[in-house]
Amino acid sequence: MTRGALVAWLRSLDTDELGEVLRRRPDVLAPPAPADLTQLAARLSARSGLAEVVAKLPLPALQVIEAMAAFPEGPVPLADLAERLGSAPDDAGLDATLRVLTQRALAWPDGDNLWAPSYLLLDAAARQAPDEPFEPVPPAPPLAPADRTAVRAAAADAAAELLDKIAALLDEAAARPLAQQRNGGVAARELARLGVEPLHAELVLAAGLLGPDRLRLRPTTAYDDWHSLPPADQLARLLGAWWSGPALRQVVVRALHDLPPDTAVPDPAALAPLVRWTAPLPARQAADLPEAVDAVVAAATLLGVCALGAISPLGRALADNRPVADVAAKLLPEPPPDALRVRGVSSVVLSDDPELLDDVVAALRLHRLAPTVAGSPQSTMDTLAALRAAGYRPVRDGVAVTVRRARPTPERSRSTVDAGELAQRLLVPSRRNATPLEQIRQKAPQLRPEQARLLADAIEHGTPVWIRYVDAAGRSSDRVIEHPELAGSVVEAWCRLRRDDRAFTLDKIVAVARP
Repeated sequence: MTRGALVAWLRSLDTDELGEVLRRRPDVLAPPAPADLTQLAARLSARSGLAEVVAKLPLPALQVIEAMAAFPEGPVPLADLAERLGSAPDDAGLDATLRVLTQRALAWPDGDNLWAPSYLLLDAAARQAPDEPFEPVPPAPPLAPADRTAVRAAAADAAAELLDKIAALLDEAAARPLAQQRNGGVAARELARLGVEPLHAELVLAAGLLGPDRLRLRPTTAYDDWHSLPPADQLARLLGAWWSGPALRQVVVRALHDLPPDTAVPDPAALAPLVRWTAPLPARQAADLPEAVDAVVAAATLLGVCALGAISPLGRALADNRPVADVAAKLLPEPPPDALRVRGVSSVVLSDDPELLDDVVAALRLHRLAPTVAGSPQSTMDTLAALRAAGYRPVRDGVAVTVRRARPTPERSRSTVDAGELAQRLLVPSRRNATPLEQIRQKAPQLRPEQARLLADAIEHGTPVWIRYVDAAGRSSDRVIEHPELAGSVVEAWCRLRRDDRAFTLDKIVAVARP
């Protein structure tokens, strides 16, 4: 890849267009923010950031990248790319797909040609892409009407049953620790004895509620905290553990989320083509995708994330990254008013100021027992530490903690980068940003002027260059490096000798030449 082409394209964008690229590539906004377009181009084409972005691409965007990888290194004529895809250069589907890629700087135009980051194409060429037609339009699975009220009720029943089964499983494990498999899971005979599903065992292990104690499994200290939480918070923790599992789970739930409102999929396996189109890389990891999708929907139904073939309010909260506990609190049934309830309390927090206690209860998720009393599932020492960390002035009194108002602490400034502001700054030339040549002259004075210019040219355009490098032990070696990037006093590049990424300190590069 010629990085100069990427820099030139970035420079041609207006502030709004560059801001859109930055918003879709948050991986390049890590502090310190790029100081100029050359540094931004280096980040946009870095292998580490590309992998995460590509994993979320839809099928047609991935097909374009894999088609470009089949051409020789360098710009790819748009007409040739369209022909390889069985499309036309002016096809609306291809144009929409190219917009998806350019909005993420995964491809960019140069006249009638297209460029893409070299590492992106190298990784695409290494994959065994299936031979399939270009598919710019997502498939539509067969749908049926869904009764919103029935879906909500079924999800609530499933969630309540899940909490009952998890509590019974953990109570049994506390009374009689469970045998474990060699891989650390709960033994199958234990699951059969308790009448629970493997998914239930997976959840308590993933949530850290069950853990090994020598050769058996018993509840962890985290279980005590979980057990004292309201049901909605208990459920949120379990669903969070499931959601953070294999990537296919999120893909399937989000595919259901994006279906038309009040619709259901009668046959979950029929959702597989849409899942494959939405996120092809995770989908390719499944040996039998329809079976894998069916299994995800079945598990999601047990959890209340789906119900009756449709996504539930809990599933929508997960897909939208909204607090699941807030949705669960409205979904789960309230206990009867005359029911006897038992709640474990390890320490209590006292205050003569009810408003202050309101703040403490909200900050530490305590249980209000009386206007001036709140219960904590944590020990007195842990509650004291949590209160101090939150900025309060607690005083210990046996198992009770008296809390007082603390002096206000100034809010810490957030180190976030605004994509729009950064775009505007990058597109305005600044004399404060030294060019690669100026930096090399300053940090590698041992190089002759023509060598410094040659190295700077390789960094600006991403071309291979030969260097002689002396390591910390004084050993000299000759290297040909590719796609060099300047990061402070270090040149990061692909080393042909080591066949891997390497970092070379500028003051230890003693000679530079064309390869």
